[in-house]
Amino acid sequence: DGTLRLWAPAALKLQSTADVGCACGMLRHKRDSTLVALAADDLSVRVMDAVALRLVRRLEGHTNTLTDVAWGADARWVLSSALDCTLRVVDVPSGALIGWYSFEYAATSITVSPGGEFLCTAHVDSQAICVWASRPLFEEVLIGAVTDTRPTPLQLPTAMGGDGGDESEDEEGE
Repeated sequence: DGTLRLWAPAALKLQSTADVGCACGMLRHKRDSTLVALAADDLSVRVMDAVALRLVRRLEGHTNTLTDVAWGADARWVLSSALDCTLRVVDVPSGALIGWYSFEYAATSITVSPGGEFLCTAHVDSQAICVWASRPLFEEVLIGAVTDTRPTPLQLPTAMGGDGGDESEDEEGE
């Protein structure tokens, strides 16, 4: 119904409410932060301060249903994936889009490792979990606002058998 409800855990009582402005299908909270990221039905990600009960950022750009939202390790970045086969990375303090990627198959789940070194994704029509290294941690990268008119395409990794061959070929030969 578009309402953010905050509960007192010990008393199990409703403490306060805030109008989000749109129905939301998912909420992600980053430990040690008062911020929450909400995947809204209007295809935006809303970042709200759960203590002050105010909207901090409204992040737009996806063109299909959001599938997941994740926080970066230091709670500065919000990552979102959608059925439009894209992954967006936004710097929350500046509101700048700093990463925009596309996949052949939509990511259905995303998560960032506790130290921020890796991003894990799961995708439609795949049983694999893809692990991506965070470039800013392993090489010098200038992070700035994305000015591209299209997302950067990323190829999903392929699974190989123990001998380096395709697993489906191994099964057929047995």
